[in-house]
Amino acid sequence: MSSRNYRSIGFILLFLAVLCLFAAVFAKPAVGSQVSDRWPGNNGTYSCAGESGVVDEIVNMSTPTDRATDPATGDTYLRYSKNLIIISGEGTPECTITVEGLDRVNSGAFIWLGGGFGPSSPSSSSGGSSGSGGGVK
Repeated sequence: MSSRNYRSIGFILLFLAVLCLFAAVFAKPAVGSQVSDRWPGNNGTYSCAGESGVVDEIVNMSTPTDRATDPATGDTYLRYSKNLIIISGEGTPECTITVEGLDRVNSGAFIWLGGGFGPSSPSSSSGGSSGSGGGVK
């Protein structure tokens, strides 16, 4: 083999090594699987009975894109790219963690959570009016 062939093979192997390095650095298990590994349960519902700091522990596992708390119930909602994690009753014997797919979020099931948790109306929307300043004539 010539030195040109060795150089070509070397560049290909270097490219593959860098690609593998990026994959290893950026590939993390999804937060839903991390929750299922840490807490007992199944079918998307896990028990965190009597534990405090559950929300902070999940946030430390993977930073959510948005976070909200229901003022009526105290439940905490953490939005991720593929899941919504709901922590109910943290620190109580009834503490549960629920992992939901984003299909329920995007269908409006959690509409009261605000703009970060559901599709909002377009900024150019007329909000139900005719859109003209003087109204319909």
